[in-house]
Amino acid sequence: MLIAHISDFHVFAQKPETPLVRLDAERTARRVVDNLAAFAPSLDAVVLTGDLTDGGSPEDYALLKDILSPLTMPIFTVPGNHDKRRAFRSAFAQSLPFGDGHFLNYEAEIGGMRVLALDTLVEGRGEGALAAESLAWLEERLSSAPERPALVLLHHPPFPSGIPSLDAATLVEGREEMARIVRAHPARLVLLAGHIHRPYQAIWNGAYCTVAGSPAFQMGLDLTQTPHEPPLVREPYAYYVYRIQDGDIAVHTRYVSIDE
Repeated sequence: MLIAHISDFHVFAQKPETPLVRLDAERTARRVVDNLAAFAPSLDAVVLTGDLTDGGSPEDYALLKDILSPLTMPIFTVPGNHDKRRAFRSAFAQSLPFGDGHFLNYEAEIGGMRVLALDTLVEGRGEGALAAESLAWLEERLSSAPERPALVLLHHPPFPSGIPSLDAATLVEGREEMARIVRAHPARLVLLAGHIHRPYQAIWNGAYCTVAGSPAFQMGLDLTQTPHEPPLVREPYAYYVYRIQDGDIAVHTRYVSIDE
């Protein structure tokens, strides 16, 4: 089974709300989607970890769905801080099994692998949070089948990148509680996140974790512990492809040139 992990398209129908977002974000997103669609052998699923749009309007989501339309495999998404919960739910109500509660958490399955999607959106804020309701939902599902592996999707990573200015705006509420849950199930979990706009991998409380990059704008690597954001860089977009077979997982990095 092959699952691709992408993130942070920030597409917009009229104009971006975020000054850093490229004016050609639609073009770069379509280039990434074309690369996914052409992947051989065909991908079994695609995960998109938040900030699908830059403003969260119905028009933004209509554009996003058109951009994603070449992909015929299941697409699993979670909202990011630039998404809007009501419009997000409406856009994906027919393809994702949202619960009836306020948060857009859901459980799905692909090829025997569970997908547990978490809503970390705090509307109006850049940083994220996991409410007690969402943490209890995650713990209950993991405890109900502790032997089964799961991909846990969320926009705001709870695991640090080592870039202080970016880590300060990640998951700021519910991190300790999630760490406790992950420690109880580390060997069976893979955490997939976005938000940082720089691809990286981590081991956090024993679980393997990744952040996919963003084709809308990309942060440079600055581990000097300075308080300001790293500069933007023009690098090939990087996403991850997970090869899952017989309980083994191999992670490959795929590059897409977006500045040609």
